[in-house]
Amino acid sequence: MSKTVYFLGAGATKDAAPDAPTNKDLVKKALTDFVKSEDAQALLDFIAVLFHRADPVIDNQIWNLLDYIIQQGKSPCSKYNLEQIIELRKRLLHLIIQEFQKSLEIAEPRIHEMFVEKIKDSDSSIISTNYDILIDSALSKTIGLNYGPKARTWIVGGLDDIGGFQRPAIYQPGFPLNQGRIALLKIHGSLNWLYCSKCDEVDVTIDKGAVRTVTGDYYCFNKHCTNKYESLLITPTMFKNYENRFIRETWECAEKALIDADRLVFIGYALKDEDYQIRCLLMKALLNKTNGYGVVVIERKPENRKDEEYIEESIKKKYEDLYGRVDFRPVGFTGYIDSM
Repeated sequence: MSKTVYFLGAGATKDAAPDAPTNKDLVKKALTDFVKSEDAQALLDFIAVLFHRADPVIDNQIWNLLDYIIQQGKSPCSKYNLEQIIELRKRLLHLIIQEFQKSLEIAEPRIHEMFVEKIKDSDSSIISTNYDILIDSALSKTIGLNYGPKARTWIVGGLDDIGGFQRPAIYQPGFPLNQGRIALLKIHGSLNWLYCSKCDEVDVTIDKGAVRTVTGDYYCFNKHCTNKYESLLITPTMFKNYENRFIRETWECAEKALIDADRLVFIGYALKDEDYQIRCLLMKALLNKTNGYGVVVIERKPENRKDEEYIEESIKKKYEDLYGRVDFRPVGFTGYIDSM
């Protein structure tokens, strides 16, 4: 039986959740939708100071600036010290998480569930760049969740005040976590990963409380730990940091899956130039292949002739430059599922 790696990009989410933000408009959309929040106001104040005008262009460069300053490790100016910059980045991350949660409230889960139903008995792995938990939920309902590296426990709901610490109250170590023949390798992290830096462990939840737990001041479920949970997302910035132990092990699992595979199916992933780490991952796997792959690329249906030319010239060509001949199908995620 041939081994297949399905590589899910933003297009796989867009088919099920049309309102899901893209990396291009992520910051602007979050600041607009939650403009009255304290987090948004703090960031808008910073942006006004930065650009010295009331109507600056807001885009993802704000990620780059904040991460650059933090990487430099010193105060950028007299108005903001380093601790305030770190706090601004945390606020921005909170807004992004809430924006994704908002956009996914009207998602159509059946699309990902149909996909899992088609592949559940195959010798497959899934690599995903997406934060959302649509594919996670579909897998958990069918065959269990296997994220590659082992997560510690499954949090299924509730919060208790235990000795003055707000901790998850209900968890089930025996739930089908770290199980399932299909590995889901989320190389940019996930909305439902709750990371404790003191324990160096990831706990997982599938319910909507994941966002509340990540963005709130909630402590690790381990009653002996005094550390708060953090989100574990690789943000859309030029200064991506993959040093986290769980993220690093996820990338190692992804590399092995790519090397072992006979066929690659890219779904809604544009192979953008700025994702150079992913390009390196794909090329490193190629170095270990004798005969290459069978490569299928699933892209969205073009809206018009101009869009069709863009998809052909920008996306298809990038895959051909990397893999040579590819089976390019602009039919969308649902169209591909129907053809499986």
